[in-house]
Amino acid sequence: MKAQQIINFILICCSVLSGGISLSLLSPFYPKEALTKGVSVTQSGLVLGSVFVSAVIFTPIFGKYLQLMGARKTLIFGFIIVAIGNISFGFLEQVQNKIAFFSLSILIRMFIAIGESAIGPASYPLAESQVSQVNKGMAISIVEACWGVGNVFGPSLGGLLYDLGGFPMPFWVLGTVMLVIAVFSLFYLKDESSPDEEIGVNIDVSWREILLAPGVLISSFSLVFAACAWFWHAASLEQFLWTKYSMTSAQTGLIFMLFGLCYTVCTPLCGFLTIKGLDGFTAMTVGNSIVLVAFIFIGPIPLLHSLSGNSWMTIVAMGVQGAGSAGTYLGTLLYMLKGVRDAGLPDSDQAKGMVSSLWIMSICIGGYLGSSLGGMAYDKVGFEYGTFAMSIAMAVSVLMVLFYRAIRKFNWTQAQSGDQSGNAYELTRLPS
Repeated sequence: MKAQQIINFILICCSVLSGGISLSLLSPFYPKEALTKGVSVTQSGLVLGSVFVSAVIFTPIFGKYLQLMGARKTLIFGFIIVAIGNISFGFLEQVQNKIAFFSLSILIRMFIAIGESAIGPASYPLAESQVSQVNKGMAISIVEACWGVGNVFGPSLGGLLYDLGGFPMPFWVLGTVMLVIAVFSLFYLKDESSPDEEIGVNIDVSWREILLAPGVLISSFSLVFAACAWFWHAASLEQFLWTKYSMTSAQTGLIFMLFGLCYTVCTPLCGFLTIKGLDGFTAMTVGNSIVLVAFIFIGPIPLLHSLSGNSWMTIVAMGVQGAGSAGTYLGTLLYMLKGVRDAGLPDSDQAKGMVSSLWIMSICIGGYLGSSLGGMAYDKVGFEYGTFAMSIAMAVSVLMVLFYRAIRKFNWTQAQSGDQSGNAYELTRLPS
């Protein structure tokens, strides 16, 4: 990598890291602060979850029209929006009216989510363009790991700054730092386009072409299940550990941190393995299989009731789930990008931005379903039966992915054995 590409990559990683922090910064203290304003826990949950709804709406828009502004301008634009939104959120402490506080929280959080929706689709194409073809998987994995680090340590940083300076401090510090990084990016972040990207820069890509590219829909399907599993126990694990093992909130936080650390460490490891030949399909299939195993033992499921009572099993299972999630998250993105290339679509910012936005949308949909259904399952049937239901869902996802692979393999074999038409193979070819 040239010096300019190294600077670019560092600024991209800082942007994604800050975006991850912004996403989770307020989670440890906002509900408590909201209660002092008369806002209920349920309403606080709506504020925290509004980012998923906003991301599903705005991410595909930024992905589709990324080429109009360019990845660099879109990233900086999103970064500035998130910075301004966080600084504005800090002033909510001055709002005493319950309805006004709740309404402004939703509006500002959605405003921040617009910026975060721009950062995702822009950062992955930019990161890819800084490295050679063989290192693209590693570059994406490092950027994704930065998001994981920000998301994992955001609550800890938010809680620390809250203790030091009250409600405004976390938002003002993060917003100010992000504005400084945005200024640096305006002067030092440069566009680096590959020759292939320059060739296809004026070719418009439709959502229909992206969705029909081989492997895109099955990757999105697989990712929704992994994201659902990620957020399944977000609201119930603390209550389960306190009831079952008398663990404190701090101890539960450390267990969640273990999950995040395993995800963060294993993501670049998977990226390194892609350089050695690991393909996206294998990574996402093995990843979801590992998540399935984790959910079998995290409770454990009722069929393994004789193994219950071991807190270490739950702790290890959380770490294992983080490692499996790393494989699925990275594998699905790589397999989607490969499918788009195999479909003959241009290697442009627009195509890669649309794939990245679909990837983010899948995470948001899964996250919303997981946090909603996971809490509901805990209230209705308990933690063990809830994780049993999620393990069945993960098993279905793995079987569907393998079935898809078998069908593709069968079509490819049939086309080779009866290739009289001359182009039958091209119509049914299987991406490796």
